[in-house]
Parts: sequence; structure tokens; C-alpha cells
Amino acid sequence: MSIDGEHNSPLILHCHIPKTAGTTVSAGFARSFGIFHFHHFHPDPFYILTREILAELLQIDPSLRSISSHHLRSFPLCIGDRPTFLVTFLRRPEDVFISQLKYVQRYFFSLPEQVRCLWPADSPSLPLRELACRYLDVAAPASQDLSSQTRFFCKPDVGANGLSDGHCYGLDNYEMARQILTEFHFVGIVEEMRRSLEILTDRLLEWGTKVHFKLDLKLNTGESRTKPAWLTPEDEVGRRVLAASKNDRRLHEYFGQKLLEAHCQLRKRHWLGFKPAAADANDAFHDSWRDGTRSLVNSAHLYRSRKLDHIDQAISHPLCSDLLEIRAAQAVCRPPAPR
Repeated sequence: MSIDGEHNSPLILHCHIPKTAGTTVSAGFARSFGIFHFHHFHPDPFYILTREILAELLQIDPSLRSISSHHLRSFPLCIGDRPTFLVTFLRRPEDVFISQLKYVQRYFFSLPEQVRCLWPADSPSLPLRELACRYLDVAAPASQDLSSQTRFFCKPDVGANGLSDGHCYGLDNYEMARQILTEFHFVGIVEEMRRSLEILTDRLLEWGTKVHFKLDLKLNTGESRTKPAWLTPEDEVGRRVLAASKNDRRLHEYFGQKLLEAHCQLRKRHWLGFKPAAADANDAFHDSWRDGTRSLVNSAHLYRSRKLDHIDQAISHPLCSDLLEIRAAQAVCRPPAPR
């Protein structure tokens, strides 16, 4: 139900890219919705939750509020008469890759055969640098381009629209992935988790949905002190790893800047704490005393009204039957207009 108790709330689809703190985000939805949150798992790594499967899940449980899954690889804007709210998080690509290597080493013998065959048979015993080198040799010997986050959003079956890629995990098309993510309702950044969750909470509130995340999170966000010493441009393997995900890096930088801009606007509308208020005032005083004074007055107003976390009426969103991956593929492949 929505805040007003109606059964027309959006179905939150948390598209969990592997190794992007998705379990933490899923736990927040579970804390908010209880049994009406579904953390979906399927043993087949290439399984996709289609619109039809999602519709069946809603028929089974019409009160479902949110789904988190690695298999949300198709992006419908509605399921039946329920609008969807599409959420995902991006992470610095080299940190995703190193985290993936460590995960494979730790759980190699329990991985599905379809995944295990993509890695060296002696992966658990290899030094991390050697494993990275050998995986790059096998996974991307020609282009050296992995971009696992870009590929998460670019399905191979959009080839009918003129795109193609032999890689089993999907296409590596930056423009297509950016088109899809631009129309997501929220794109977070793992390295900015607190800011991300503050914006996500606010946007869902605009849709009439309250969520409760723990904002004092201590996440492994790939800080420099946790990186392998060889992960530098000076090391041959490190240089290959850093160069292997150029499209993922472009996505991370683009949506990272969008997130910071959105958070700046949020701080002007909601009380987020004394530190953000002080930082805003300091920046404003650098422009002029008048701007600094206005910032302090606005912060005082926000502080007095900080407990007002409701909205009078949720924003109404028209239903749309489009699939974002098809819309993006058609936009990317559309021939240029004649001059």
C-alpha cells in the first residue's frame, strides 16, 4: 500500500548489479516492507525476470512492494496496472572487478557450472594478480573490454534492433546503457552511499512510499587503502584492468556527477544534518555575505521543520508499457535525420 493506504503504490525494482552493495540496499527494503519485499535468486546466471514473470509474481502476491535481484535485466515501466520504480547502484569499475576476483576465489567450487567454466580451473589458488591476468586473456582477448555494469543493462536479444555482441553477458554499448539509466527513477553510487540513500528516500516519498535505510553504514566501497598494490597504471596487469572497463567508468562518472547535483538540491529542501548545513553556508559565504546569510536562514527553517517527512499528495505517474531496453536500442540505432 502507499502512504495513504491505497493498493496503487509503485513496484520498486532494485536491479542489483553484482558487487555493488546490493545486499545492503535489499536489507533496507526488507526493513521497510517486511514480507512484502522479495529478494529474488535463481541458480541460472543467465535467467531474466521478464515483464510476464513479474506479472505472475504480482498475481501470486498483489501486495508485493519491492524486488531485489541480479536477474532484473529487463526494465518495464509498468507491470499490469502498477507503475514501476527502477533503482540501481553503480560502483567504481576496478573495485567491482577486484571484488569479483575475490568472490570467485572464495566460492569457486559452489559457483554454477556456467560461471565456473569462464574462470581458470585453479582460480582459488592463484595470486590475485595472476588470476586477473588470466581472466582478461580469456574473457576479452581482443578488445580487453569487460564493462560488466554496462553489459548488465544491454541485453543480447536487442540485436533485432541492429546491435550485436557475441559476449554471453550482453552488449557493451555506453550510449544504450546511458539511455536506459537516464530513464531509471534512481541511480545511486556505492562510494556515495549515504547521499544516495538520502536521495532515494526522498524520491520514493514523492511517489507516496516511505522507506527506512540505515544511513550510518560502513561499507567496503573500494577505498584506495584496500586496493592491491599492483592496481596502478605502472603495472602491466594493473594497467589492463584499469583500461578494461572504459564504458563502466564513463557511466560511473556521468551518474556520479548527477547524484552530487541532486544531493545539492536536496540539501536546499530538507534538513540533512549540521555538517551539510555548515558546508553549504561556507560555500555560500565564499560567494557573498548575503548568500551566506540566506543559507543560514534556510538551514534554520529546515531544522525547525525537519520532522515533517510527509507529503500532502503523492505524485501521480501515468502508466507506460515501454521496455527501456527496447526504447534505448531503437534510439541508439535510429539513423540520423536527413539534412
